[in-house]
Amino acid sequence: MQFVAPEIIKAGEKGLFSSMLSSFDEFQVEKLFQNTNLLLLKEKMQFKKGKILVYNNQIAYKFDFRSFAIFSLLVDEKGKILGFTDPTGYRLSNGIETESYGEIIDPEIIKKRKVELLDSLSVTISNRTINELFKENYKIETVGKMIYKQGDIVVFYDHVTYQFDYEVEVIFSILIDQEGNFINTPKENNGSTL
Repeated sequence: MQFVAPEIIKAGEKGLFSSMLSSFDEFQVEKLFQNTNLLLLKEKMQFKKGKILVYNNQIAYKFDFRSFAIFSLLVDEKGKILGFTDPTGYRLSNGIETESYGEIIDPEIIKKRKVELLDSLSVTISNRTINELFKENYKIETVGKMIYKQGDIVVFYDHVTYQFDYEVEVIFSILIDQEGNFINTPKENNGSTL
């Protein structure tokens, strides 16, 4: 015997999530996303959907968001992928100060040629491979294609390393308890989320 029509429940849940979203601290969610995933969000998050569920034997509110994330792929001189990091997260070694003799090569030529080198290397990297490695590493749903934005040559653990910065649209979730506290960021598992 049905006591409440499902559409009334759905409408009530929609109102509940709408009210909760109005008091959301987006800065904290972005910071949380960055800390738990080591990815930077490029633009404002868009709420996709919400769901009430049971998590660890308690009621939880699951919020799904959509945004563009920026990450870096690090590749060594032999072409081996060293891993992923956020665009500011690589370790720089301490440089040794040397006496300056002034400009020997026009820095604009170096910048231009470096961009050409990195652009030519980036086209040889398989988008499909990056996408597979990204999903395996971050366990976050992506939408569309990974877009190469820029690159750099950096020091990573005292080695010359090529850093390729990419942008991709992602869908991610957070779980909040009934007191408004963060519980968890559920990750994809075999194509489905918690």
